[in-house]
Formats: sequence, structure tokens, C-alpha cells
Amino acid sequence: MSKQQRPSVFPVAAFAVCLILSSCVTDQKEVEPWHQDKQMVMQSIEQLQAQQKQLLERLTLAEKQLADEKVANRQQYAVYAAQQEQIAQLKDKIRRLQNTTAQLNESRKLTKQNLDKKIEKIAQAIKPADPVEVPGSSVEEEKDHYTAAYLALKSGRYEEAINNFRDLLKAHPNSAYSDQAYYWLGESYLAQNNIARAIGNFEWMVSHYPESTKHAVAMLKLGMAYQTQGRSGEARDILRRLIDTHGDSPSAEEARVLLQSITEAQ
Repeated sequence: MSKQQRPSVFPVAAFAVCLILSSCVTDQKEVEPWHQDKQMVMQSIEQLQAQQKQLLERLTLAEKQLADEKVANRQQYAVYAAQQEQIAQLKDKIRRLQNTTAQLNESRKLTKQNLDKKIEKIAQAIKPADPVEVPGSSVEEEKDHYTAAYLALKSGRYEEAINNFRDLLKAHPNSAYSDQAYYWLGESYLAQNNIARAIGNFEWMVSHYPESTKHAVAMLKLGMAYQTQGRSGEARDILRRLIDTHGDSPSAEEARVLLQSITEAQ
């Protein structure tokens, strides 16, 4: 029997080498595309990172703007609140001034209502005392001149009354009726709403005729006229003088009410 021939290992080894080489070729083909796409992928990553950075910057800016707006809103609210407070104070001051004006108007109304009743009594009560004689004049002439002016005032003919009172003072500067003439001139100008002229006559009468029976009421009317012009300081001063000088008079009582109103309105 012939010796059995051993199988050859060469074909098997060759086959294995082929498989290995084939595998290497396949891996090499897979690696090459990655190298080709690597640059593109890295660029994409860098672009995403840049976009992310931009978004973060925009977010930071938006947050800062929002914070600034909140601060501005708080400041605007504070200004608004302060303005509202000022408006409330002004409204309160206006209300007080309106009350004062109403009281002044009421006082003036009462004065006009009582004018007709008082006018005759005053005219009858006035007795010229020791008049200074002026050449070519007489007590009767002065009285007639004064009465004509007074009756014109009583009838509401204020311009005629003003002219007559002025003529009386011009013709008889030292007349016993001079204090009364200046006072009624002031009243006549008040009736015409000529406050400046009224103040001028009341001031002259108050400063030059302290013993006049019209001194207290002239001071009261002067204070009212000052207040009408917004001269509150001068109004307070003359009303206090009135209270100190003629404390028991009806005019002083009115002065106390008016003075309190002026003080509260400040």
C-alpha cells in the first residue's frame, strides 16, 4: 500500500493572505472619505460656535437693554408720582383761593346791599367840624358838592360820582368831607373793577385821615383790594394793622375772617 499523500497548506495560506489584503483595502477606502470630510465638518463646527457666540452677545445686549428700560420706567414713575403730588397741592391751593374769592365776593355783595341803607345815615351823620375856609367857598357849598357826588354813587352813576368827588377835592382840598370823598372814590373805583385806582384812594385815605370814621372800613377794603391783586403779604399787613388799631369794630371782625382765609390759602 502506497503512503498517503498529506494535503498541501499553501492554498489555505494564500487564501488567508488574500482575505487580509482585501480587508486592508476596504479599511483604507473607508478612511479616505473621513479625511476628505474632516475639513468641512470642522468648518461647520466653527460656524456653529460663531453663531452661538453671536447669539450670546445679542442675549447679553437684550438683557442690558431690558434692565435699562426697567430703570428708566422706575425713574419715569417717580417723576409721574411727583407731578401728581404737585397737581394735588395746586388743586388744594386753587380750592382755598376760590374759597377766599367767594368770601370776598360775598363781603362785597353784602356791602353793596347795605350801601343804600347806610348811605343816607352816613350823609346825615357827617357834621363838618372846624372846616378850613377857602376863599370863595362855604360849608354849604362843600356839603352840596359832596351830597351831589354821593347821590350819584347811590344811583350807580359811578363815573359821575368819581368826577364830582374829584372836583370836590380839587375845589376844597381842606374840606371836612375830604376823608369821606377819598373813601367813596375808592368804593366807586371798586364798583368799576378799577382795583389799582381804588387802592390808591384807600391808601391815601388810610395814611392821611387816621381819625376818620371811615378809617377802619377803608383799611378793610384796602386789604380786600390787595388780595384781589394777589398781593397777599400787603393784605395781611393792613388787616393786622386794622385789628390792632380798631379791634372792637365790625371791620376788625371781618378782617379776622379774611386774614384766616388768606393764611390757610398759602
